[in-house]
Amino acid sequence: MGPALAEPTPQRVLIVHSFGRDFAPFDAAIATLRRELASRSPNPVVFVEAALDAGRAIGPDEEAAFVAYLSARFSQPAPDLVVSSGGPAAQFLIRHREQLFAGVPIMPTAFESRVLPRAALRPGDAMVGTQLDLPRAFESILAVLPDTRTIAVVLGDTPLERYWRQQLERDSASLADRVRFVWLDRLSLPQMIQRIAALPPDSAVFYALLLVDAAGVPHERLDALGQLKRAAPVPIFGLYENELGQGVVGGPYNSQTRVGQEAARVALRLLNAATPAPPELVTVGMDAPVYDARELRRWGIAESRLPPGSEVRFREPSPWVRYRAQIVVASLVIAAQAALIAALLVQRSRRRRAEQEARALGGRLITAYEDEGRRLARELHDDITQRLAGVSIEAAMLGRLGDPAARQAAEQSIGSELATLSRDVHAMSYRLHPSVIDDLGLGEALRIECQRAARRGQVAVDFEGDESAGRARGDRALCLFRVVQEALRNAVRHAGPHRIQVELRATDGGLEVSVRDDGHGFDTEAARGHASLGLASMRERVALLGGRLEIHSRRGQGTRVTAWVPAAEKAP
Repeated sequence: MGPALAEPTPQRVLIVHSFGRDFAPFDAAIATLRRELASRSPNPVVFVEAALDAGRAIGPDEEAAFVAYLSARFSQPAPDLVVSSGGPAAQFLIRHREQLFAGVPIMPTAFESRVLPRAALRPGDAMVGTQLDLPRAFESILAVLPDTRTIAVVLGDTPLERYWRQQLERDSASLADRVRFVWLDRLSLPQMIQRIAALPPDSAVFYALLLVDAAGVPHERLDALGQLKRAAPVPIFGLYENELGQGVVGGPYNSQTRVGQEAARVALRLLNAATPAPPELVTVGMDAPVYDARELRRWGIAESRLPPGSEVRFREPSPWVRYRAQIVVASLVIAAQAALIAALLVQRSRRRRAEQEARALGGRLITAYEDEGRRLARELHDDITQRLAGVSIEAAMLGRLGDPAARQAAEQSIGSELATLSRDVHAMSYRLHPSVIDDLGLGEALRIECQRAARRGQVAVDFEGDESAGRARGDRALCLFRVVQEALRNAVRHAGPHRIQVELRATDGGLEVSVRDDGHGFDTEAARGHASLGLASMRERVALLGGRLEIHSRRGQGTRVTAWVPAAEKAP
């Protein structure tokens, strides 16, 4: 037997974030970079990460301490490539590259190209930036809403966002005679919501950048956008791809997915380059305008106003497109057969349609199951496994650190990463099965889920439950828990409620839960014609246990979901 082939040496990529791993819009580009690079590289890739925390002003002493931390944690061995995410991290790396990783190629990415001089790069480096055409973005607003007289600009209050206010003021100066700009960067998010809610009808909102508001509170980009959308009496426009379909009208946008793909391509070349090449400069410009058909209809914007070459997404198919085959079949049957035969054929057609819908629903359930499996596998492979590999490598290096301070910093870093991994694995386990039901009973599980929903949707969620019913465990408890979970999710996502009331009680020889909200409500009769996977799964769960599910709702009067299952049979 021949000698075993040596395992390829993993290549280490250090990612230095400006604000944190999950700050939008940078997170979308970095997530794409990690995924594409790990899948396309011929060698294993280990990602290690650190955050500059640039959401506030950082003094020289704190910056020097961060340099010492990076050097102690990542210099033995040095990374094969250093990637920065966002402008502040890129500028930090340029200032301190000699103190940190002399000779290691760097690749600033996910930043606007004007914030970093290209001359700062050296042979072997690369830059993958974006180029925002702000005048074009403002002109597109006025093209679709020519009567606009006021544009409220949403910005945070970090040093980076203060820089972008200057850029926005400069790029909008030519419009001063057509529109008045209202700057919201000195307000907290609740104050922004109040200010936007009071805008006059001839206004629009431009969602520029909101990392940390003036009160010092950080915000996840899409969550903040959702809050603004619920309060805004006027249209909202944005700059980034992942906002499409989330409440913005549309316009020319910057694709962070394309930035991540370009960054992965360039990083792959840098990692495998035999000798340093001249710096590669890649700039990703703004894509052609894209608009949300639902928002255009909501604000009465005719598609004829859209700029040439615009794309319209999220169209709802017409009844003819959705039911064309059924209409044609029904017409032929009615024309060809007598009244009695026609009635029989219609009945058979309905039965077949129901069977098709049942098969389609079964397929959707299988697809949902497989999609969840793929998503969990991707999380384990692309996130958990990579982070475990990074911790393993750092732990192996502890013995090489002679400096006690450096060793202590590395140990603290490993402990922090292990604690984060533990929370992430616990959250993944909770999504698969809420073990709190088995440990503490249905009542406590529902109380915790209500608290989760309240935090996620920023809505008041109250819970009341009988003590005897709250001790329930097993299949019936899990069934009612999933019903409440789905009802809460639907209410938070679609109903816009101020308050949700959840009740659990023992009644009629079984257990009953009800979820009542004061949101928009919906037409239950119209909903019967459009099978919802969530509602279908609730009905199926309850039916399998011999229970019943009732949904009462009217537009403008909220929704009540009630589920009852019989008590478990007693053993003889």
